[in-house]
Amino acid sequence: TKADIGRRSPYNTYLNNGLPPGPIGNPGAEALKAALHPAATPYLYFVARQDGTHQFSRTLDEHNNAVRRYLK
Repeated sequence: TKADIGRRSPYNTYLNNGLPPGPIGNPGAEALKAALHPAATPYLYFVARQDGTHQFSRTLDEHNNAVRRYLK
């Protein structure tokens, strides 16, 4: 959330340069499999619509339009 972006924390990379002091996540087996064998799609970007769904985009222009539409 926007509140999280302003929260003072050593893990907040919006406020702190570099990497956080420790792990920020622990991927499960399915996530590792997906990283090793990604689906073949034309999409390079996504934005969460704030309703539990996502908008996927092929170009940066499409993505920026989706950000304006769903997050602002």
